[in-house]
Amino acid sequence: MTGEDLLASARNFMNPVEKLRKLMEREKIDALLITKFDPHQSEDAADYWNSVQFVSGFTGSSGAVAITKGHAGLWTDGRYYIQAQREISGCGLELHKASEPGEKSYLEFAKDSAPPGGVIGFDGRTVSAEEAAKLQRLAKGKKITLKSDVDLVGEIWADRPEDAKYPILDHPVAFSGMPREEKLKIIYQKMAQMDADAYVISSLDDIAWLLNLRGGDLQRSTLFKAFLVLESEKASLFADLDEIAGVKEILERAGVRVFSYDELWKCVSSLDSRFSVMYAPAKTCWSIVESIKGDKIDIDVDETEILKSVKNKAELECLERINVRDGAAMVRFLKWIKENAGREHITEYDIDAKLREFREMGENYICPSFTAIAGYMANAAMMHYSAEKGSAASILAEGFLLVDSGGHYWDGTTDITRTIALGTLSPDMKRDFTLVLKGHIALAKTVFLYGATGSNLDIAARLPLWERGIDYKSGTGHGIGFCLCVHEGPARISMKPNRFFLEPGHILTNEPGIYREGLYGIRTENTLVVEEHVETEFGRFLKFRTISLCPIDSAAIDFEILTEDERQWLNSYHRMVFEKLSPVLSEDEKAWLEVAVAEV
Repeated sequence: MTGEDLLASARNFMNPVEKLRKLMEREKIDALLITKFDPHQSEDAADYWNSVQFVSGFTGSSGAVAITKGHAGLWTDGRYYIQAQREISGCGLELHKASEPGEKSYLEFAKDSAPPGGVIGFDGRTVSAEEAAKLQRLAKGKKITLKSDVDLVGEIWADRPEDAKYPILDHPVAFSGMPREEKLKIIYQKMAQMDADAYVISSLDDIAWLLNLRGGDLQRSTLFKAFLVLESEKASLFADLDEIAGVKEILERAGVRVFSYDELWKCVSSLDSRFSVMYAPAKTCWSIVESIKGDKIDIDVDETEILKSVKNKAELECLERINVRDGAAMVRFLKWIKENAGREHITEYDIDAKLREFREMGENYICPSFTAIAGYMANAAMMHYSAEKGSAASILAEGFLLVDSGGHYWDGTTDITRTIALGTLSPDMKRDFTLVLKGHIALAKTVFLYGATGSNLDIAARLPLWERGIDYKSGTGHGIGFCLCVHEGPARISMKPNRFFLEPGHILTNEPGIYREGLYGIRTENTLVVEEHVETEFGRFLKFRTISLCPIDSAAIDFEILTEDERQWLNSYHRMVFEKLSPVLSEDEKAWLEVAVAEV
């Protein structure tokens, strides 16, 4: 079922909020919490789990709903304020801007709304242990009971989508750079250091990385539904037995036993007082943690998340190659849109298919790494706007088109954004485009002392905007998985505090932006790799190197506010783009690119 179908399903249903209130009365629940997470806390869970969208119509990737007798609200972050306000109109919910100072979280709202001795209900499979523990602390003083075994949305969702099923495949060591046996050995050693007898891993990208496996259970992903339990050099994988059949033998040779997905609950229930059990509360659902009877060892993030974020030599070499393939696809797309906008009927909805067509021409391509964000003019002011077929804007030979897209390849994952000038631009549009470019360049050129985190460096990208009284309500950059999730932790570039140092081998995006409601949105995004720079008596210094390859639209730049150093960076970047992409392009495409990257 598509997002459009889900939205229609939600809005055609008679008063879901009121239906849920009746069920809450039956269950004696004072506040009901609804998330969009699956039992693995996946950012982009299968449609089956997207209860938030069903109830509210909100299609964004981050959101939660809280319902009481007298109020129903949707909580989301600054990326989605404009979009959410439009999408929940008429659904009986009020928008709560979770990123704003002083705004209560949905957990705080539920605690304040429930009476002393009251009940807060939720599906424990869809709430992380971290969130549930916060709620327990908040509710303790009011003696509130948490009822975590209810799926009330499931009772009213008549046409709830079925989970998809795809074969699980081996991910070759030629791409991953390390056999699964070696990865498991490292994790067993980490467990021993933590005095852990067992380690429960729920995060799908961590399991896929650790076992060198890939699947397709989640839309536009390489992931598969599974849990992994490690016990003193013994691994148990819980997955769909039909999906895993093709790789079961190679897993068993690596010491990994295979069980059916649902047997996980029996396994964790057996982890009694004899066991010290390690898990990451942010990635493990509350239902699992409640089932563990042994001593519990909470860790900030999964050990696998830390390890997989630092790309090894083979992975880095693969990423260099796929960015040539992906860059060629982007050049073909830019040439096509520049030549055809306003000449033939093209809508925002058509962009995703066209990008896929061009990426499919590249070796080892699997699927898009996410649904392309294609926003024309005012629609691009919604940072994560998703065009729907019936309402997508037509793209004309004027103004801005923002396109954020990427691809999963067997040898890596990409994520890139370009804001494209399709005709005459106003001075304000050029100024804003150039300010974003100045922030992008400032971060790309940053040299920093080892021990810095992305929180320390975020200001580099924002400063040119802050000087003009402008900001964007999102982080500046995120990690990217390797043929895995397009958003990967623990490193990121954001104002939010982050204790994880930036390390050589980290892959991060660089994507400042300006979003003017009702007018346009601008974002320029490339991928960076962290590398060694120099070591002196003052310490060890690191730097970024840009590996994305795609022209930045010079037609949108106000050169009056671009410094000479920034101009030189742009020219140097464009020379690299031409040198690396021209050998894989046709003569016609090469000629177009030569003009697009001409020195300024």
